[in-house]
Amino acid sequence: MIEPAPNSGHRPVLLLAAICMLGWLACALMPRLLLALGITDYGQWYLDSYAVLAASDAVRAGVSPDGANPLDPLLRNHKYSDWWFGLRWLGLTRESNFLLGTSWVAAFAVAAWLTLRPRNFREAGWLAVLLLSPPVLLGINRANNDLVIFALLAVCGSAAAMPAWPRQALALAALVLATGLKFYPAPAALAFLWVRPIRRAQWAALAAVLAGTLVLAGVWHQVARGQFPVESTMHTLGAPLLGREFGWSDPASLLASVVVCALGAVALVAARCTVGLAAQGWPRERLLAAMGAIVLLACFAAGVSYAYRWIFALWPALWLWRRAAESGETARVRWTLRAGLGLLLFGFWSDGLMCLVVNRVLPPQSQAAIDALQVSWRLWTQPLHWALMVLLAGWLLEGVLATGREWRAARTAG
Repeated sequence: MIEPAPNSGHRPVLLLAAICMLGWLACALMPRLLLALGITDYGQWYLDSYAVLAASDAVRAGVSPDGANPLDPLLRNHKYSDWWFGLRWLGLTRESNFLLGTSWVAAFAVAAWLTLRPRNFREAGWLAVLLLSPPVLLGINRANNDLVIFALLAVCGSAAAMPAWPRQALALAALVLATGLKFYPAPAALAFLWVRPIRRAQWAALAAVLAGTLVLAGVWHQVARGQFPVESTMHTLGAPLLGREFGWSDPASLLASVVVCALGAVALVAARCTVGLAAQGWPRERLLAAMGAIVLLACFAAGVSYAYRWIFALWPALWLWRRAAESGETARVRWTLRAGLGLLLFGFWSDGLMCLVVNRVLPPQSQAAIDALQVSWRLWTQPLHWALMVLLAGWLLEGVLATGREWRAARTAG
């Protein structure tokens, strides 16, 4: 196992937390900062947590959650499973939105700081750049429930990295809750392949896949709610953003992304350009990195979602930073690691910086000119997103192969 870099104690974590708090508070106190980055709050913070509470209140009043909700300021229908209606059992209503939204933001912040846990000030700076990026600010501004899913998967990955069975049970419970709430975390069950000791990995992964499958089967009739169309615009993520510009249907983009990522991953591994994502590093670090990469890849292929899904790239981002800082790798491996870091930084910040240029540097543009600019922007930027997904798939594949080799060695030794 790789030895950790020199540790500066708790100071880097405290510095990261302080920078994040100052940045987030500045955006709350100066809304024009968000507007310059292309993020609008429609006159109200925590719009997404409000939508969940509005749906719960509507169900309490006998209104169907599947139609336009008159209690929501944007008339949105409920996009998630019925599990969210359990909030009413806690006595929460729309009047509780500030409390609920703030608690979701706090859960995300604590989960991020504790699971990322920078070991030195350079790592803290790298993570601060990502945690102050427009996708994270968008999720915080809207108090989107992806923040809750992030916190649950943080518990899942951290507990699964511990060998004790009670911790494994906690990890499964967190995965079940995340999947039941928002469907898309189900593929994270594959990250249990890197549970250690290695002899327990196959049973842990099997239990996780079975649990996720059973939960999805139980809420299957509600999954269609989460499959709502998202327009091709700024602060979005997904393979169809490129495919739509060539006239592809979204399912065609899904197929293309799976094929491209699979073939690209095989090519990277065959060319020995990768180190195994979740095969190097400390157990919790590598398991969370694998989990984040799996979820991000699944969301990218499945369709267009809003940019706050980038939060799941925070764990692979730390793993990449630490691997790039190590010596002993070949030149081509170091090149792919650095390319991955650059592409991640681009993914987190590119749309926000583009909005900043349009809003603060360029003269006022007509809507037609802005639409044309966005098309050109997608044609140039989306191939870079695809390249990042291919790299993530390659690191995952190498990690799977490394895990397989470790498992076969353990069987032979046993």
